[in-house]
Amino acid sequence: MPNVVAVSHGHQAIKLRLTGVHVIETATAKEAEEICESQLHGEAKVLIIEERLRNDFTEYFRERLRKHKGLPLVVFCPGFEKEDSDVDAYLSSVLRPAVGFEIRLE
Repeated sequence: MPNVVAVSHGHQAIKLRLTGVHVIETATAKEAEEICESQLHGEAKVLIIEERLRNDFTEYFRERLRKHKGLPLVVFCPGFEKEDSDVDAYLSSVLRPAVGFEIRLE
């Protein structure tokens, strides 16, 4: 079993595969919930979930992921398809709470 597993679909799945990550492709959020549930009890050390799928998860499952502790580490991967998406703002919002201060990317 791979150490890093991603649950994704479409172009994002292709991009993750190109990085060498084992990707389980899914078409629906319900199917993604089932896959994620099985992966939470699997051998993977990191579980990457496409953010668009997470947004369609049930409230119960989002809360389940939020409260999950231990392995696998659950990471949400944003889709950067939009040209006008503010990647710098997103990275800042993720990094600031983690390191305690703002990092500006120039």
